[in-house]
Order: sequence, then structure tokens, then C-alpha cells
Amino acid sequence: MSQPYLLIDSYEALVKYCQQAAQQAVIAVDTEFVRTRTFYPHLGLVQIYDGVDVALIDPIAIDDLSPLTQLMTNPDVIKVLHACSEDLETFEFALGVMPEPLFDTQVAAQLAGLGNSVGYGRLVELLQEITLEKGESRTDWIRRPLSPEQLIYAAEDVLYLLPCYFKLAAKLTESQQVQWVYDEVKQLICRKRALIDPSHAYLLLKNTWKLNPVNLYTLQLLAQWRLTFARDRDITQNFILREQSMFEIAQRLPAHKSALFALEVVTPQESRRHCDTILGIVKTARSAPDTLYPNPIQRITDVPHYKKHTAAIKAICAQAAESVNVDSTYFASKRQINQIFSWFVFTFDDTRALGMKPDLLVGWRGELVGAKITALAQQFTR
Repeated sequence: MSQPYLLIDSYEALVKYCQQAAQQAVIAVDTEFVRTRTFYPHLGLVQIYDGVDVALIDPIAIDDLSPLTQLMTNPDVIKVLHACSEDLETFEFALGVMPEPLFDTQVAAQLAGLGNSVGYGRLVELLQEITLEKGESRTDWIRRPLSPEQLIYAAEDVLYLLPCYFKLAAKLTESQQVQWVYDEVKQLICRKRALIDPSHAYLLLKNTWKLNPVNLYTLQLLAQWRLTFARDRDITQNFILREQSMFEIAQRLPAHKSALFALEVVTPQESRRHCDTILGIVKTARSAPDTLYPNPIQRITDVPHYKKHTAAIKAICAQAAESVNVDSTYFASKRQINQIFSWFVFTFDDTRALGMKPDLLVGWRGELVGAKITALAQQFTR
């Protein structure tokens, strides 16, 4: 490169660069965003390396980002990102799209045997023997102007990503596992696009099995209100009401302000800011007919033969993982094993609430173990 990066802060410059990048088969992409107190991530910078120039695109300065949207959805250009989960949400909120096709180098590194959840800096060290400085990782990327040090840091996040991609893609192509990266990303994109109905938000919370029907209904109403409020006002849910506070309120059912304020886990800010709303929800739940109560939550570990059946699932997955030389804990985590058990045991669970299927039944995992797990599930007890 003739210079460290191109700073793109006008529509005309964005059009020119996106036209250039669209000629490449593969580009490296990263985002910088701020999500301190907001429900949605707010885009502060987009970095792209097309193998020719590193571009730092300023979305604060450019009103029309449609050329970037077109590039991110161009089916002929592979977008390479590292640990793309939050980047997906950022693009979805800022542009209304998620980059596709997308190759995640963290997923690829795992499949290539480089370790679990390898960070970008560590990946560059492993594949290119270069140590990166991470001094600007806590930058407020919305604030302007950005310093030269911040911009160089941002540029390096894509400059070394493209060479990593080529090495990983070559290794996984040789082992016939490169498509697995795209399968993994496809499932992640489905999960990110899944907007749970607020009335089902309580299914994503912990310890719901401990609650009696009226208490569980209270938690359902609180979680529904909190998620709706967070989405509408763009506020992090825990800044509205923490999960622990919701659970305590649902368990204690305070009927008046002094009872609410007396709950030790409920902060003064939580109890005073939304006091009337919270007490109104509790009152509604208390007076509701039991026909409105959600079905009781059964703790998964209380299902008969839980340990026996999950051990059998784990054994099937471990055998398959060994056959393809993939770490067994990555092939099937405890969460994924519990997810599959819940799917076959319960008529409705958090996976169904998201409109999805369990990870072990889709993509490359599904091809390897889906049929065996489905056959095994005939033995599960509801």
C-alpha cells in the first residue's frame, strides 16, 4: 500500500472504493461500534481490505451507505470477518442487511485445530508471527475526530485478516471442511435474525423452573415488558431491570412501593424509575385467571434418565468428532447437547421460540450425527 489506509468520508469516495472492492473475490471486513447502554450496536467505523487498499469508512460522515450495502450483499464477493457475531448485529441495525457470503476466521481456526475462540491478535501471531498492539480497543468510535493511532489500529484489524483467510481456507479445503465454516455462519445468521416474541422472552431466563404458576406468569409479563421497552427505546435490558431483579419481583410479588423498595436485589434506580409499571404488572398477574398462566417449566436435569441420554448424545458426537478430527467440545458443547435434549423432550422450548432447529440437527453437524441422534431420541421420556 502507498499509504496505511484510505479514509472514506464522502459518498463519492465510498462509491469509488466499493466499485473497486467488488472486483475482488474476497475482502476482509471489520466494524467498530459502541454498545454501552444501548440495545442495538451503533456503527462507528467500517474497515475493509480488498487486497489493494485498506479503507476506513466513516458512517457518521456519510448519509447514504447504499454502496456499502450492495457490497456486503454481493454474492460474488466473500466477506471475511473474525468472530463476526456482534458485527452481524451491527450491520443489521445500520444497513438492514448482514454480510453474505461470509467466512468467519475464528470458526475456521477452530476447525483447523488452532484452539477454541481464538482472538484476532492470537490468530495473527499463529499464522503470520506478527504481534499487534491492542491499545485502542476501548475507543469511543462514535466520537469525532478519531486519532491517527485509532485509525491505524482499526486498519490493522483487516490488513492481516486477509492473509489469515487464505491460509485457513487452503487448509480446510484440503480437509474438505471449508463448507462447514459457511454452515456455521449460516446458523449464526439465523440466530441473529430470529426475533423472539416478547411473550416468550422469559424462556431465555434462568431458574424459571423454581417459580409457581402465578410467579412464572409475573416473570413472563415482566420479561415481555422489558424486552419491548428495550427495543422501542434502544436501551440495554439490564439498564431497565436486571434479570435477578425480575426474578425476585416475580417471586415476592410486592403489592406496594415500600415492599418493592425493600427487595434487596432491586436497585433504587430500578425500583423508582419503573415503580408504577412494575407494580401494575404484579397486580395484573395476581388478578389474572389461571387460564393465562404459562405452562410450568420443568428443569431439564429432572427429566427421567437425563444423564443417561445426554451421555449417549455426547458419545455419538464424540465419535463423529474424532472421525473428522474436530475437537469434541467444539463439535457438541454442553449447551448444544442440552438444546437437543430439550428439543425432543419438551413440546415447546427456547429453540422453538426463536423459530430455529438445534445446532446438532443442521449443517455439517446434522449431516454427521442428525440421523443417529433422532433415532436415539425415541428412547427419551417426556
